[in-house]
Amino acid sequence: MLLGIAKHRAVSAIVSVNVSVSAMGNISFHVELNNRKKSDGTQSIQIRITHNRKLKRVSLGKSIPEEHWNPEKSEVRKSHAQYRQINTLIRAKILELERAYLEQSIMNRPTTAESLVMKLKREITGESFIDYAKARIEKMVSPWTRKSQASVIKKLEEYVGTKGLFFLEINYEFLVNYERHLKKQKNGVNTIHANMKTIKAIYNEAFNSGYFVPEKGSPWILYKPKKAKSSRAKLSETQIADIEKLELNPGTIEWHSKNIFLLSFYLQGMRTSDIMQLQWGQVKGDRVEYTAGKTDKFRSKKLINRAKEILHQYHYPGLRPTDYVFPFLRSSNKAKLTADEWIKVIGSKNALINGHLSTIAEKIGVKKISMHVARHSFADIANKKTGDVHKVSDALGHSSVSVTESYLKAATRSENDDLVDSVFS
Repeated sequence: MLLGIAKHRAVSAIVSVNVSVSAMGNISFHVELNNRKKSDGTQSIQIRITHNRKLKRVSLGKSIPEEHWNPEKSEVRKSHAQYRQINTLIRAKILELERAYLEQSIMNRPTTAESLVMKLKREITGESFIDYAKARIEKMVSPWTRKSQASVIKKLEEYVGTKGLFFLEINYEFLVNYERHLKKQKNGVNTIHANMKTIKAIYNEAFNSGYFVPEKGSPWILYKPKKAKSSRAKLSETQIADIEKLELNPGTIEWHSKNIFLLSFYLQGMRTSDIMQLQWGQVKGDRVEYTAGKTDKFRSKKLINRAKEILHQYHYPGLRPTDYVFPFLRSSNKAKLTADEWIKVIGSKNALINGHLSTIAEKIGVKKISMHVARHSFADIANKKTGDVHKVSDALGHSSVSVTESYLKAATRSENDDLVDSVFS
């Protein structure tokens, strides 16, 4: 077998026509054109690997019109401008596959067509997109961003399976097919848009840093994921009043859930993770001052009387500035957990609160209430009462008003206070 390999290599190095088939025991390699034409009329050159009667194909990252391909010699005709370069690439990759198979055979390691495909893909298309994405996510400072982006990449990884995903495989066709898959998995239009936005950001970062160069330009030029107008659950002022009037047993989880929901609403849609971690040292007279976990920005919120009444129910002598206002996290030691582990604790407590808010929703006759509904409700009521989108956006702590509607300017602290007075007067 070794003699046959050596003979083939000698011939391949001199005559390009003999790179089409290389038989080595129970494995063979054959260069061919993909039968499927691309949108530009070209067909990709691929290597077909046959091992124990199982076929695997891998693209060489080059595409040509069919008339420039010689199927008998399995090479590019001289009529193509880059025939020398492409034929050299073909020979090199065949030799690499033979060498890899031979090395594994000498060391008595099992070799499969799939493992050879993976090896060749890495050499042709660069490192795995999935691996690059995971490494990028690990470096992110915000645990909330790590969590959301890791979820997106996990979903993508499940789709591509064990064959992996390489940068040059991310083309227009791949993106369209993945979008169709997400739709079949019952993902909403905006969820798909958010997923694709994350994938695009990772792709563009790799491209801009010179990590790889796409063969035919960025696929994101052609692919534009759709975004639908959001229909978010929200409550009216009357429904908020119905929650206020509910008589619940003090000290129960349902009672605490009601109070944290209402305080989030009164504090201009304060995010769940922030209000759950609210400490007494952050309550300063008529204000709540804290650094938002998601944006890492300082926030100062005016306390209206109804918010003070809720806080009063939790205040007792001997409290320390580092004590939590609400009891949900009191049994958890943040200092002993990583940032990612702490997020999971907050997520589980949020799920607990939302479960009790669902019970409250039934009692006041609405479909659904969650902690995020407090945020949506404040935004909707404030916008209807004031008509000032940029003030509402700043009160919510959005990075831009485009999240709320369209960005104009950031509101000042006094403007935020005016907004609170307008909404809760």
